[in-house]
Amino acid sequence: MRLSSKQREWQRSFHLEMRDQLKKFIDRFMGWRSALPALDLLLSSISPKDTLENRLNWLVDLVQWVRRPGDEPAGPRGGHHAWQDGRLRRLMDVLDRQPGWKRNVARTLRSIVRETSALQLLSETGLPRQFGLIHEFIKRISDRVLPTPPDSLQLGVLFDRLFGYREDGTWIRVLEDTTLRRFFALLHFDLAPEEANWNTLPGDLDDAALLLTTQLRVSGCSEPIRSIIKHERIRDLPFFKLSGVLQAALVARDQGDAQSLLDELNCLRRLAAQCGQAVGEVKAHLESRGVSTEVVYQLAFIEAALARLVLLTELAFTPSLPAARYADVLAHLIEQHQARKSVADLVRKNFHLLARKIVERSAKTGEHYFSRTRDEYREMVRRAAGGGALMAFTTWFKSMVLDWHMAGLLQGLAASVNYSAGFVAIQLTGCTLATKQPATTAPALASRMHTLRDPKALEALVDEIATLIRSQTASIFGNLLAVVPIMLMICQARFWLYGGPVYTPEKAGKALQSLSIFGLSPLDAAFTGILLCVSSLVAAWADNWFAYRRIGRSLQADRRLVRIVGVSRAAGLAGFLTRHIAGFAGNISLGFMLGILPELAAFAGIPLEIRHVTLSSAQASAAVFSLGLEVFRTWTFWLAFAGIMSIGFLNVVVSFACAFWIAGRARDLRGPDRQVIYRAVAKRLWRSPLSFLFRPNPPTQEFSNCLPVSP
Repeated sequence: MRLSSKQREWQRSFHLEMRDQLKKFIDRFMGWRSALPALDLLLSSISPKDTLENRLNWLVDLVQWVRRPGDEPAGPRGGHHAWQDGRLRRLMDVLDRQPGWKRNVARTLRSIVRETSALQLLSETGLPRQFGLIHEFIKRISDRVLPTPPDSLQLGVLFDRLFGYREDGTWIRVLEDTTLRRFFALLHFDLAPEEANWNTLPGDLDDAALLLTTQLRVSGCSEPIRSIIKHERIRDLPFFKLSGVLQAALVARDQGDAQSLLDELNCLRRLAAQCGQAVGEVKAHLESRGVSTEVVYQLAFIEAALARLVLLTELAFTPSLPAARYADVLAHLIEQHQARKSVADLVRKNFHLLARKIVERSAKTGEHYFSRTRDEYREMVRRAAGGGALMAFTTWFKSMVLDWHMAGLLQGLAASVNYSAGFVAIQLTGCTLATKQPATTAPALASRMHTLRDPKALEALVDEIATLIRSQTASIFGNLLAVVPIMLMICQARFWLYGGPVYTPEKAGKALQSLSIFGLSPLDAAFTGILLCVSSLVAAWADNWFAYRRIGRSLQADRRLVRIVGVSRAAGLAGFLTRHIAGFAGNISLGFMLGILPELAAFAGIPLEIRHVTLSSAQASAAVFSLGLEVFRTWTFWLAFAGIMSIGFLNVVVSFACAFWIAGRARDLRGPDRQVIYRAVAKRLWRSPLSFLFRPNPPTQEFSNCLPVSP
């Protein structure tokens, strides 16, 4: 049905009106232009005798007026945030022309400072809370959703309302000295006798510093930290001494004893440095023996509290600081507070050391997947052939599970047990599965990414990447070299025993069609690559947990276990679990993910299949046996063959990419550094593409004699 011109015009005006109303609603909700009164109304409507809630709301509106862009000339420094300096100068100019407004504004600001407390602002705002990760995560989410208390006596709550944007620290830091001095002069304008003690900030500053030293004593002397710092009594720990030295410094300052004050401040600086060294010692322990998120969180608080303590002592014991320094401190508090509100920053900080631990333990596991010599290359093919043979039997057992026609969840559990048993068998026999290696070899590469700007180090890294790709090629070749003939042998044996193939012709045709490159196999293969990476993370987490809890040593010394099996067998069991716990966790978790997730996806109506190159090759081999040699003349087979090739490629690439990304984040590998690696690999690929598939010839004797001999 066509609309008339009037109807179209009405429809267009209606849409424009709705859009304008929506923009106005969002503008008022966020506190932008239309939600704020004009400057004259702001300055003339405030009174120091108003309620605290009204005065706080007025101050929030005033800061929002300064923040928003306007027509005022930019400050002398210019830049993106220069208009705030211009608007603050305009505010001062208007107050200079209206002495009555200026008096009320100055007294209102002083009344807010007098009636509120800065203790929480100085000692807690921006610092990590010593809660659990889940509790802190929920707290940050709720802070983003729930409104703040309107009339709180804590400046920290008002601080959140005043500076709720990430750019606030930037524009405060670039304010001009002249503008800052005019604002500080406003705070002391027309000071009445009854307002002599209006500035409570110095007292709150001292209390905040004392509170921080008390919290540092509790955190630094807690059992998880104290047990790691060896050969130290509690009274000898630097965390324990901080509070007493700070109190002595405050007494010396109040008494005017300059020499004692200098000595105590020097002692306080030495203690803070010793606390930092103790934190480094604890981190070194975690790097070598495992990571606990509880300890990591305490370390994050200690580091942030030490930095805040240094800042507060500078403010408390320096007689006069320039106005720009106070602006820097305020900007620093804003930036820390914004980071403190960020959920992403919480996850990044709390799991940084844990991610490094995962990388390092996975790197140790992935080292033996690099084949650098011909003997190692042949050994890699041999071990991969063993893994392929075991995967053939795993595929056969899966076909038996499907023939049982159980309920979906039970069938998924049976398939999970089958996969897990196959993967654990590969682990215990010393064989390999090609697509599982990239998730552990990527961290091994990331552990070498310390000096990417050095051309020789970068070239060595590219050599390692080429070695890795050659090793993966050998592993895939070994897997397929064994899985195809072993699967055909199983099909032939079953035909002799039972008179029929593993797959009926109908199932065989569907199996080949499901592997087609034009179907969903590539997407399923990419998803399987993600699962391979996840299983490596589970393995590294289990290894870290086992090491941090010292399970191996506990089993070896457990009296009940020793009484049952003896000392030597208890030690053997502890050593066995220490060597294999990561593999057990990774293999069992991968098996259950491969078996359960397709059934859960089917329950949700999602067409998800697990596409693993070795398992898919075994499945295709069984289908070919059922259909006969004529299948080679059909497009179905060749599309399935291309699909298997894409499955192998995506299994390896996706799992490697995910693990490499995690390893790079744990190593603080930035975007420019990654680009350097990508360009170096592309250059090598263009110059010598076969070096990624075949081992280059060793240098001649004449040339090798010119090389430096390694010590």
